[in-house]
Amino acid sequence: MRNSATLLSLITALVLWSPSAGEAQTPLVDPGTGPWDLVAEAQVQDVCRLDPELLQQVVMRQDQSFAIVRYGRLCFVSGENASDGPGVSHLFSATKTLGALLTGAVMYQTRDLPQSSASMGGPLLQWDRMDKWIDLTTLPSRGRVNPDATVAHVLGMVGYSDDLSFGQKRHRYDADGSREINYLIRVIDNVVKQDPQRFGADAVEVKDRLFAKLGFEDSSWDVDFFGYSWYGSLLDMARLGLLALHGGIYNGERLVDTEYIYNMTHPAFEDGSTRYGYLTWLNGGTCQPRAIHASYPHGISEASDCADGNCDQDNDVGVWSAIGAGGQYIVGHRGLDMVVVGKNWGSGGGGELFDLVLPSIVAADPRFMGDQEAFCEAYARGAYAPDLVKWEGGL
Repeated sequence: MRNSATLLSLITALVLWSPSAGEAQTPLVDPGTGPWDLVAEAQVQDVCRLDPELLQQVVMRQDQSFAIVRYGRLCFVSGENASDGPGVSHLFSATKTLGALLTGAVMYQTRDLPQSSASMGGPLLQWDRMDKWIDLTTLPSRGRVNPDATVAHVLGMVGYSDDLSFGQKRHRYDADGSREINYLIRVIDNVVKQDPQRFGADAVEVKDRLFAKLGFEDSSWDVDFFGYSWYGSLLDMARLGLLALHGGIYNGERLVDTEYIYNMTHPAFEDGSTRYGYLTWLNGGTCQPRAIHASYPHGISEASDCADGNCDQDNDVGVWSAIGAGGQYIVGHRGLDMVVVGKNWGSGGGGELFDLVLPSIVAADPRFMGDQEAFCEAYARGAYAPDLVKWEGGL
């Protein structure tokens, strides 16, 4: 009887952990702070549900590299110096998504501080006015932040707008960060000064602690700029991608609130842009689901969120990307439990890199079994999410 009960429990657990078992979620997997363990080529199809032969056929220049992480496992790496120290390079504007996650980490760390309406006090919140934390009258001549702008407005790159009312916000890319997003560094500095021992003395120390928790091996960032200046390896990029893909959890520890990650990977202000979240790009590529809010926090803009105007979706699995000049990409596919990272892939967007690995995904897919047209039709409209990574709070 005891053996039968044990067997029943084991079967139940396996069913609950199955990706197709309704609301159940497979335990999150990541490399923690240790080194990555590359899945053996002979096991890639079974462990990662990818066709290794098709991945080997991807043609690229000598200076290009890419890696695929699926189900938290390092499934494939290709390219010269792709996975070690010599492969460290400037990631340019991919730094912005790192900055967004650093800001989110500070919000989560300070969540238990007593609420305060006074300047320089309390937890950091998405809807805090920027002038609660910094004196906007002292910004240099290139700085431009609306006096009523919140932290969320700046993260969405609409904080410079003359009018922040609904329908009037404008989104313009703050490439080097000098217009508005670099001032989030000052905000972080002032927030953590409330308890330097607990949070860190400044944004640099907060970054150092985050890097340590993520197990970054080959990264550096002086946190002088949010727009650029992160130097990192391909596999450190993948660690950051997993933090976002897993809804703010890494190595079994929550580092960023789920709601913040959700807002980061969905249009921050639809009336400004439907292609930008919190310092993160959205909605690129034809065989990729659009990032569409389950419910609209700011009202629905007149611009369509979808190419055909149809915003219905069965699964909330919009693809997001950190994009750096020259083709430095971190691309998150929540519906496939997958992060694709690449270096030096040009200006075609993360969709170009995904298109190269797509045949390998579809060939090993148990439902579509190589039918790429049918796969893309279902996946792009959010009707197919075979490996949906579920987040806390039903997000």
